[in-house]
Amino acid sequence: MYQQTYFVSKRSGTFADVLAAYGLAAIVDEVLAQGKGRFARRRVWLRDAGPYYTVELSEPLQPEWVEGCQFFRGPAFFITTGRTKPGDVPPDTETRNVDETWDSVRTFNALRSQLLDEGLRGTDLERQLVDSKPPHDWPVVALVGDYRMQAKGIYNKAAAQWGLTSNHFTLNLQTILKMCATPDADLATIGQEWDKQVKVKGVKRDLTASQLFNPHQGKGQNWPKANALKMDNIKDNFWLWEYLKATGLWLCAAPRTVVGDNDRKTYVLAPLDITLSAHKKVFQDFAGRIWNERRGDTTAIKMDIIAGLLYAEVLMEHSKTAQQDDLDFDVIGFDDRGPEDVVAGFHVAQYKLLSRNAYTMTNLTFLGLPAWTGQARNRAEVLRMKGVIEEHLNVIRGIDEGRSDGYNLLLRYRDFVAGGKWDAFFDFAVGYSHYLVREQHETHRTGRKSRTWQFSMRNLEELMKRTNKPLAPIIQSEGFRNIARAIRLSTVTAQRSPNTFSAL
Repeated sequence: MYQQTYFVSKRSGTFADVLAAYGLAAIVDEVLAQGKGRFARRRVWLRDAGPYYTVELSEPLQPEWVEGCQFFRGPAFFITTGRTKPGDVPPDTETRNVDETWDSVRTFNALRSQLLDEGLRGTDLERQLVDSKPPHDWPVVALVGDYRMQAKGIYNKAAAQWGLTSNHFTLNLQTILKMCATPDADLATIGQEWDKQVKVKGVKRDLTASQLFNPHQGKGQNWPKANALKMDNIKDNFWLWEYLKATGLWLCAAPRTVVGDNDRKTYVLAPLDITLSAHKKVFQDFAGRIWNERRGDTTAIKMDIIAGLLYAEVLMEHSKTAQQDDLDFDVIGFDDRGPEDVVAGFHVAQYKLLSRNAYTMTNLTFLGLPAWTGQARNRAEVLRMKGVIEEHLNVIRGIDEGRSDGYNLLLRYRDFVAGGKWDAFFDFAVGYSHYLVREQHETHRTGRKSRTWQFSMRNLEELMKRTNKPLAPIIQSEGFRNIARAIRLSTVTAQRSPNTFSAL
């Protein structure tokens, strides 16, 4: 039980396992912090070991660290609303209020709109905007607090029992470690052993497995190859196991709403090999950026693409900073690995409002990260790849998903960015050339501003050189470049400038 490596089996094959792994990592990290000293160097790695995730500590847990660990609140907050009474919140429980959270978001958005409209950069208003920015995890508060998710009661029960059983805190820790001591631990038997020792009013051994963090156990289509809508798949699980998932929700989930149709999506980041401290830094930055995307860029397919590109970009930025000052390298450098070797990608759950008062899961999928970086061994190479990602983000943001041709283009590009399918990218490139020419024609005809963006030869060459090396000799050939230039001058450039041919 007191060991260096702990295990979270992939029992469900969904993001429920990921949430439990991050929840476990957060709890053992706090035990380490108290045992060694808050400012002593410590590391907690999350690794994908195939049939299970491992949570590996920089050194084995000592019995005195666990048995002497003082009760700590959270990390799963109790969610309240304006109608929550003081007596409804259990003791030793940290809270987050849904109404106050939405008020802070609305205030921030109003200030930001004023700043953009009136050009008040560098003023007191801009400083006030920074100070009023909501915490990066506010979408989790909104997700749990949305009554249509029908999850707040179940979630709050798990959060409450952590505080209600504070007198049995050491037993709770020991039970969690026992559940994760081996990949095939018998959770039911461990739960029964815990139940024999704990008798607290209002505390239950098993809790309903909420669809919020158990996508495979709920009403709807919740398997990648589902052949029916399950309506009676909700079960009970040992509450400490559910508490790990509730904790992980705050660490690796990025909930978003889909523009136009009230759908919800939750992106849950699956680790390959990263420390908890590095993950927190990167994910906090990523969560803030994906929330700041323009509302028009939060349509269903486009949001999937942007999530993968943004995370890869943020991860590279943090790695570049680490190489620059070498203060906290945290195993995410690019000496011999790219972002695709650090993080697997995103589990994505989509919920549709099929009735007025309830969301139902309609899709559960997995999106890989763009495997583009190769072995970028210095900051200059990282910056070049960052330029590639920025260019692709600009191209994707300029495509209108509401049009059938735009929607089909985004589908092809998603197959490329999330699955590494180069044939899909070539199909996208051909289709996008037609889309781009038509958009430029419409822009010239109507005088409206276009958001379309063109790929640059330099960045396409950088991308192919790193990820599709057999193409490198072709794209570097002078003959190939001359043909490409001729095609460009007779199509895109010709439409942009009526005087092109007179200059040839």
